[in-house]
Amino acid sequence: MTAAGSLASRPRPLLIAHRGAARHAPENTLAAFRLAIAAGADAIETDLWQTRDGAWVCHHDQTLERTTDGAGAIPELTLAEVRAVQACRSYCAEIPADTFPGERVPTFEELLALTPADVGLVLELKDPRLAQPDVAADLVARLANRIAAGTVMLLSFAPERLHAARAAEPGIWIGLICEHDPDPRFDGDGIGTTPEAMAENPRYVAEAHARGLWVCPLDPAPEPRLAWYLAQGVDGLLTHDPAGTRAAIATIRAAGHLG
Repeated sequence: MTAAGSLASRPRPLLIAHRGAARHAPENTLAAFRLAIAAGADAIETDLWQTRDGAWVCHHDQTLERTTDGAGAIPELTLAEVRAVQACRSYCAEIPADTFPGERVPTFEELLALTPADVGLVLELKDPRLAQPDVAADLVARLANRIAAGTVMLLSFAPERLHAARAAEPGIWIGLICEHDPDPRFDGDGIGTTPEAMAENPRYVAEAHARGLWVCPLDPAPEPRLAWYLAQGVDGLLTHDPAGTRAAIATIRAAGHLG
């Protein structure tokens, strides 16, 4: 039975804010997450790493250099060291450093506290230690309320991390990021793919659905391909501009251009 208010109960495609509203604020920051929530995103996507002293933080890269004014690998740093740097950049936009002063790499607890119960969380398991049963169980325990409500999804390129989470909690939703394989197969709930793989196999979405899998293209700037995605019947859309993507979907549907 699908819980009322769960992600599975909502109209598709789900609008998933990729690293927050990363076109308008530094990626994977509380500022980007707040903008995504204000824009009405169905879910926030972020990435999880564990610091040397066991804290979970939201950051895409293993190292700090690309998106902050600091340096070093998160698994080798303490939480205090990670929090000492300013998060000031995004991969998809040139954001002036003084636009969001004081933004830090958020902790997972901050994300949980910020995100309303009706906004989903889509968590990419970046840290390899999440393949360890005890580490996976620790993360899953922090998500118990959201698992029960059906408002959390776990993603990874590494199936062993997803399976460790599923072993700790059989009811958790898991999705494999598989990039360019045109054959949608995974013993879980969803699959992330490229538009190129979907084009190579015109029945990609239909075959995935026949196997009980949701489909989300790995395309956080989806506007040029939106009509095609809607016609294909994808289940989720990544976007680093939730408000812009929502407006574009409305325009396409109003015009009846789905293909």
